[in-house]
Amino acid sequence: MQKILKISQQTAWQILGKIVTSLSTFIVLGLVARNYGEAGTGVYTLAVTYFAIFFIFADFGFNAYVLKKIQGKDLKIQSVEFEKLLGTRLLWGSTLFLIALGIVWFLPFATHEFAKAVIFGSSAIIVYGVFVTCNLIFQSKLKYELSAAATSVGALSWLFIITWFIALKLSVPFLVLSHLLGWLVIIFVALTFMKKLIQTLTPQFNLTYTKRLFKNSWPIAATLVLNVIYFRADAFILSYYKGISDTGIYNVAYQIFQSVLVLPTFIMNSFYPMMLISLKTKLNQFQKQIKLAALGLLLISLFLALILYSLSHVIIGLITGAGFSGSVISLQILSFSIPAYFLSSLFMWVMIAKKMYKKTIFVYALALFFNIFLNLIFIPHYSYIAASWITGVSEYLILGLQVVILWRR
Repeated sequence: MQKILKISQQTAWQILGKIVTSLSTFIVLGLVARNYGEAGTGVYTLAVTYFAIFFIFADFGFNAYVLKKIQGKDLKIQSVEFEKLLGTRLLWGSTLFLIALGIVWFLPFATHEFAKAVIFGSSAIIVYGVFVTCNLIFQSKLKYELSAAATSVGALSWLFIITWFIALKLSVPFLVLSHLLGWLVIIFVALTFMKKLIQTLTPQFNLTYTKRLFKNSWPIAATLVLNVIYFRADAFILSYYKGISDTGIYNVAYQIFQSVLVLPTFIMNSFYPMMLISLKTKLNQFQKQIKLAALGLLLISLFLALILYSLSHVIIGLITGAGFSGSVISLQILSFSIPAYFLSSLFMWVMIAKKMYKKTIFVYALALFFNIFLNLIFIPHYSYIAASWITGVSEYLILGLQVVILWRR
C-alpha cells in the first residue's frame, strides 16, 4: 500500500506539471491555428515533431541504465555519475544538433519555412539533454515535484514569449525560437533545484565512461528510437504526399492525443525504480505488481478513450475555433488506440527490466516496418484518416507481440 501511495504521489506531481504544460501547449496551438491557418500550423507542429525525434536520440536510454547503478547509493556516487552523464549528454547533444541542421536540407518534405524553423530551434536538443540528465536525480530520489515545477515555469514562460511574438506578427520560425527559450528557462530552474540535491554540477568529459555508456544503453535506446520513429513517421509521410495543410490538421489532433499518452509514462517513471527492486528480491511480488498495474492502466485508458471520443469536437473547437473539422475525425479515430498505448508502455519496461532487449527491439522494428509500409500505401489516397487508423493498428500489433512474448516467458 505504501508503494502504491508513493507511486500515486509522484505520478500526481507529474500530472500537475503536465496539466500546466498541456494547457500552455493547447493555448499556443490555438493561437497558431487562429493566426497562421492550417499551413502555418503544419510548419510549426512538423518542426516540433522533428525535434521530438532528436530528443529521443538525446535521451538514448542513458537514464534507465544509470538509474540501476545509483539506486540506493550514497550522495558522492550519485554526484559523480551525474557529472559524467552530464558531460556525455553535452557532447552527444552537440553532435545531434549538428546532424539536425545538416540533414534538414536533404529532406524531401522540407520547405524553406520548415528549414528556417529548424535552424532557429535546434539548440533545444542540447538543452533537452541537460534537463533529462537532471531528471535522473529527480527520479532516483522520487522528487518529481521539482521536475514538474521546472517544466511548469518553463511552459508559462514559453506561453508568454510566443504570445508576444504572435502579437508582433512574426513568422512561424520565430515561434519555434520561443520553444527554445522556454527550454532554457526549464533547465535554469532545474539546475537551481539540483544544487540542493547533489554536490556539484560540473560536467565531466570522460571518453571511457561515454563509450561504456553507449555500449550498455544501446538496446534501450534502439527501442525508444524505433518507438518514436514509428510513432511519428506518419507526419513526415503525410507532409510529403498531401502537403503541409493536411499535416497541420493531423498534428492538431495528434497533439491532443499525445497529451493523454504521457500518463502511462508518468506512472512508469515512478513505478520502474520499485519494479527493479521487486524483480531482484521477490519475483512473486513483481508478478502481482505487474498484473495490478496492467488492470489499473486498462481501466484508466478505457475511461480516457471514452471521454476523448465523446468530446473531440468540443476540444478541437475550443483550441482552433474553425477550419479544422478534419482534426475532430482524426482525434476520434486515435482515441480507439489509447488502451494499447497504456498497456504497451507497461510491458515495454517489463521487458527492459527483464533484459529482453533483442525481443523488445524486434517488436518495435517490426511495428516500424508495418507502420511505414501501410502509411506509404494508404496516405496518398486517404491522407490523415489513414494515418490515424494505422497509428492504432500498429500499437495493437505491438501490444499483441508483447503479450505473447511475456506469456511464453
